[in-house]
Amino acid sequence: MGKKINKVIGQIIRGILEIIYPKESTCIICNESDVEGICYKCKSKITFCKEEELCIGYYKGPLKELILAFKYQKDFSAGEVLVNLIEKKVMNLGNDYYLTFIPISNKSLRERGFNQCEYLAKELGFRNNIKVVDTLEKIRETKIQKTLSKEERAVNLQGAFKVKNGNQVFGNKFLLIDDVITTGATTQEGIRALKENGAKEIKILTLGRSHI
Repeated sequence: MGKKINKVIGQIIRGILEIIYPKESTCIICNESDVEGICYKCKSKITFCKEEELCIGYYKGPLKELILAFKYQKDFSAGEVLVNLIEKKVMNLGNDYYLTFIPISNKSLRERGFNQCEYLAKELGFRNNIKVVDTLEKIRETKIQKTLSKEERAVNLQGAFKVKNGNQVFGNKFLLIDDVITTGATTQEGIRALKENGAKEIKILTLGRSHI
């Protein structure tokens, strides 16, 4: 009952905020008028993953533009579009999974102002009544992954994450959220930390897939 009441209150607050701060009625990508979020033409240019895969699509074109706008420009309209696109991937998984997310360093948090993966987890949790657990923390600074080779990425992330509270992990199933997967080094490090603390099962949920 408490969760339902909190969700209703949250929806009311969001409705009030949308009245005070109305959304722009243009496409985020091409600026076509009378569009909320992204237009049909831009959406059709996204190369979507298969229906059973836990990702939106491939990291290029409009999807890449949405992710970059959300992550680096704090465009939460783009963030909402991304949540809308990924939401159907979690709707049929049942209630035995918890949502968790890849952490970022304190330095990145100060520079960016938010963790995009945490935002996604909380939005998906709120909309679908799924518990969100803040399981991981980044315990050391690492080099920027996109500047490294596949082999260097794996070495760069070794030992970078640790579990905050093992009691919240042991015996539970998780959907681990990352924004973009390239080599999988980041998510593999997250999986390692969760499994070492007794996670029963881990699935990866991501916005985009890339490659090097």
